[in-house]
Amino acid sequence: MALTPLKRLVAPLLPREYKTAARMFSPDAWHYLVAAALQSAGMGVLGTVFAIYIKDVGMTEAVVGDVEGALALSSAITCLALPPLVSRIGYPRLIMLAGFALGASRLGQAFAPTAVLVVGLGLLYGVGEGMMQVLSTAFLSEAAPARARTHLFTVDYATRVGSMFIGSLIGGYVPHSLEAAGMPSIDGLRAAIAAGAILMLASAMPARRIERERPAGSVVSYRASVRAFSSWNRLARLIVPEVATSFGAALSMPFIALFLKHQLGATVGEVGVIQAVSSLGMAVAAFGAPWLSRRMGLVGTVVVTELLSLPFLVAVPLATSLPVAAALLWVRGILMNMSWPVYNQLATEGVPPADRPLVVGWVRFGWSVAWLGGSVLGGRLMERSYVLPWYITAVLYAAGALATFVLLREVRAETVVESHA
Repeated sequence: MALTPLKRLVAPLLPREYKTAARMFSPDAWHYLVAAALQSAGMGVLGTVFAIYIKDVGMTEAVVGDVEGALALSSAITCLALPPLVSRIGYPRLIMLAGFALGASRLGQAFAPTAVLVVGLGLLYGVGEGMMQVLSTAFLSEAAPARARTHLFTVDYATRVGSMFIGSLIGGYVPHSLEAAGMPSIDGLRAAIAAGAILMLASAMPARRIERERPAGSVVSYRASVRAFSSWNRLARLIVPEVATSFGAALSMPFIALFLKHQLGATVGEVGVIQAVSSLGMAVAAFGAPWLSRRMGLVGTVVVTELLSLPFLVAVPLATSLPVAAALLWVRGILMNMSWPVYNQLATEGVPPADRPLVVGWVRFGWSVAWLGGSVLGGRLMERSYVLPWYITAVLYAAGALATFVLLREVRAETVVESHA
């Protein structure tokens, strides 16, 4: 099978250890990565402009929070209901449907005349997001052998976050350039949202080339899936830190663009650059995840990096200048997120393949329910203060890291690729 364009682009740039591991990635893995890259680029655009657009058209921070809550609600339901349908519908069709839901919802929100419709379209977006949350971890866990799995999760994460870097730059550049050409600022923001939506819709093209239809050992009936499920202990131990971290993140992360623009006076272009550099830093730092996991273990890597991020998180709302806040956000984002590929492996390591869609689906259900509560509360807190939610986030992040250590410290990686450096 011919190499995908992404493999031709990415493989030569990988460190030597990753090149060795990448030879073990299945062709389907590379097709998936292209689809995920397009979706993530669209998300990068929206992460820069969407909240600013909502505020600038006369709606409030609470609407931003309610949109996040709506998508979290439908994402939670999707995560709960989807796992047995993977066997019936298949990975390729579901990834294509996810791209349609993500793109169509954002395109509709760019032209929706009322807050009610904007929030309602968030439900459609959540369906697509929930699909990808369930599919991604379960799909990638079967797309490479165990000794290359951490590397595949890392390449996936770095590809998605690197694509968000490009999307963030697009999100900052398009409104700025169109406004400079004489277009009203609202129309420039709307055009950027439409561009992000088109990128998400385009993810259907590489998804069509995925040949693997179903997870190994899967069963079709939801009742049969639950009866055959044997990973209740792992599920219970995963949900606690997920809920704490998600609730904390939802209080402040959806509102970063608003914080930068309305608290520190950043332009949309500056917001785009700050978001882009943050994404690029996270993508590069993620390549250190396998190295860290070999030295500190899966759980140690997650706990240490998350705790190290907290001083920078607490300092963000204290910043009085845009450059200082940007630097703090960059370091915080790198430390908090560089272990995400390791956490994805932690969620599925040692779990039977047939159980993985249910484990991932139910864990993401917990994440989405917590995000629903956190984002709705966060929007209302942000109407009163752009500072307080950051401190609550820090407390909940600390709780999530400590829960990860207490509940998951006995989980070990099956094998890892030995370093050839």
